[in-house]
Amino acid sequence: MSGNRQMELMREIYFKQLQSPNPDLKNDKALVRLILDHAKKIISHPAKPTRKRVDSFLAEPFAELAIEETLEEDIFLESPENIRVEIREEKPFSCVVMLDTSSSMAGEKHFLASLAVAVLVLEVPALQHSLVIFASESKTIKPMESANRPEDTLLRFLKHQPRGFTNIALGLSQGVKELTKGTQGKRKVGLLVSDGRSTEGENPVDIAKQYDFLVVLHLCGAGSDLDSSKVIAQAGHGICLEVEQMQDLPKRLYQALRMLARQ
Repeated sequence: MSGNRQMELMREIYFKQLQSPNPDLKNDKALVRLILDHAKKIISHPAKPTRKRVDSFLAEPFAELAIEETLEEDIFLESPENIRVEIREEKPFSCVVMLDTSSSMAGEKHFLASLAVAVLVLEVPALQHSLVIFASESKTIKPMESANRPEDTLLRFLKHQPRGFTNIALGLSQGVKELTKGTQGKRKVGLLVSDGRSTEGENPVDIAKQYDFLVVLHLCGAGSDLDSSKVIAQAGHGICLEVEQMQDLPKRLYQALRMLARQ
């Protein structure tokens, strides 16, 4: 199936389910499967960021020899215990994604945002990510350190229809709570998706300061406030990346996740 045909089919099922008083469970499953399949095409680089770890040859006999480290340990190589090897392992990475689901995100925008959610659940292991949605209230769709299946997280997001005003501060606060769940000592890394306009709630800047690194994916468009998004990102010791069109969000979120994993 071509990419365009797949998008048409996903839209058709999404809006059919949205308008139905009794959504069909089979259609839910079909939609989730199609969205995840589409997201896999966006994740074009399967390799994960890695870090080097040096260990004993006796512990990892099939790993690559770490020559410099071995010579520092035992220049004459008198004991196999002193031979050091180099192991490349996936770099640990945890983050919370906070996504605006106010009434302005309804319909087509919510559908496209679901593709970004699919990218998140496929790219970052379940135990290492959290998904928070916010409007007049905030809600955790996927808690940190929970082993939810990608299908379950995506369906929960699809079932939560956007409504209410935009309270960015509330979303950021909920994100901080998720990042402090059993993660003492780890960096508070967050990714905020919004147009920068808070229509209710307190100033989000003070809460953004609680993050060690915060990326703001700014949704461009009529009424958006790029300057506010930049200020929030700066307060969170991070950066602001513009999403010029809503259909670019899944790919931009993927790029942001790759960048965060290398921090």
